Amino acid sequence: MACGIELDRSRYPLVVMRAGEEYTQDDWEALMSGIIQLIVKGPFGLINDTRGSRMPNAMQRRSVAQMYVDYERQTRAHMLASGIIGNSSLVNGILTALNWMKPPPHPVKVFSSITDAERWVLQHFSPDLRRQVLAQGVQRLVG
Repeated sequence: MACGIELDRSRYPLVVMRAGEEYTQDDWEALMSGIIQLIVKGPFGLINDTRGSRMPNAMQRRSVAQMYVDYERQTRAHMLASGIIGNSSLVNGILTALNWMKPPPHPVKVFSSITDAERWVLQHFSPDLRRQVLAQGVQRLVG
């Protein structure tokens, strides 16, 4: 992905976020709005694929921290886990900044592959939610 930010809900409740090298503040605001919608809607897990993405700026990092403050109850209840994929310096920078502002109220772990991140995030799902995600994957293969 060269530009923009994608919030792929095709396997909901497993959601995959990908940000390109270039994205605008409007892209970021649309992402935050989409994540807030997910948080309010119900349980989900997030895979954040940061490969090829730049680190969010200070204002964008603050917006994430503010989202955790404004939607703390819903985030604790509905965001089951977040698996982050990417190179260690970028990912560690993001996690350090966010944890410094306010530690996330859900499990977060860094991975080098999407397969490992998906396996780990799905471990935090109930059996019913896990089956729902796996069914979505099968539908995509045969559909």
